[in-house]
Amino acid sequence: MKTRRVAPAKAKPTIRAVADRAKVAISTVSRVLNGGPASAVVRGRVQTAIRELGYSPSIAAQSLVTRRAGCVGLAGNSSQSPWFSQILGGIEEALATSRKSVVLASMMRSGRYDPSAVSAWIQDRRVDGLIFVRYARRDLPLFAAATRAGLPVVFIAPDAEAPADLIVRCNNVQAGDLLARHLAELGHRRVAFAGGPRTSIDTRDRLKGLTEGLSGRGISLRQRDVWFGASYTAEAGAEYARRFLGERSKSRPTAVVLGNDMMALAFIRAVLQAGVEVPREVSVAGFDGIEAGGTCWPGLTTVVQPTRRMAATACEALLQFVENREHDRAATVAYGVELLVRESTAKARDA
Repeated sequence: MKTRRVAPAKAKPTIRAVADRAKVAISTVSRVLNGGPASAVVRGRVQTAIRELGYSPSIAAQSLVTRRAGCVGLAGNSSQSPWFSQILGGIEEALATSRKSVVLASMMRSGRYDPSAVSAWIQDRRVDGLIFVRYARRDLPLFAAATRAGLPVVFIAPDAEAPADLIVRCNNVQAGDLLARHLAELGHRRVAFAGGPRTSIDTRDRLKGLTEGLSGRGISLRQRDVWFGASYTAEAGAEYARRFLGERSKSRPTAVVLGNDMMALAFIRAVLQAGVEVPREVSVAGFDGIEAGGTCWPGLTTVVQPTRRMAATACEALLQFVENREHDRAATVAYGVELLVRESTAKARDA
């Protein structure tokens, strides 16, 4: 019986072969593969060499060489909110051209704060960097641990101050002013503000913009018409609705600005159930521009922030920080916002 000879398997091209073909260092190939900084000319040479050689990098091997996990961590109170979904969409876009993935952690589970998952990421070096969504004071131990571990950290819309590598937010003072102008033009003289937590930077800035915007048009935002919720959730919006409904109808504000769209939608549902017409008896507005605000009736007037773009900016910067730790910390990028007028706001009943 004849023995059949099997041709030896063709050796897979290595990252060194790619570097030699492109006439660059191995570290440069690694940067290009991981979405790091490189000139257009160099990036083109590397990508051409990869194509010609049929090179397919091994993530596991890369991790051993670079001592990197190959993923970034995304942490926030909850990954279930519509606004967080927009954040995730922007991060996925930013990661599309890199070879990194994203891992998620919700730090509010079953009604209690549990940062153990994020703590384990840091301790075991399971991530190459961290993105905190609505970073709060209670997250300080996590931030400190990440800093000690040499992990870059980026914030999206933080509720507390800390020297992160980059802070990305929108111009919330401008957002409040846009709603002040809109409501003043509709003839509203008594406006209420029901925000998120009193300690939240976004809430304070939105209130500041609304207060100053109304004041500049001869309207005072009375202290009794300012309220702060324990969170930015629908439950907080419903809680404020109960307070609103507890007032005599003639003494109620003619317009209410809620801390975000989720709160505003819950407020509208509660007052409609109680027989209060929106916007004939009370105009309602929110912040964020989530999709749900345009799928209900009346549609929600809101200030739209470019959430996906903010998230993509944060993630792209984090990838650069992973490759190069030499940069200025605590830089801030603030995006402009736009007013989106829908059916939930109209002329004041007493205008």
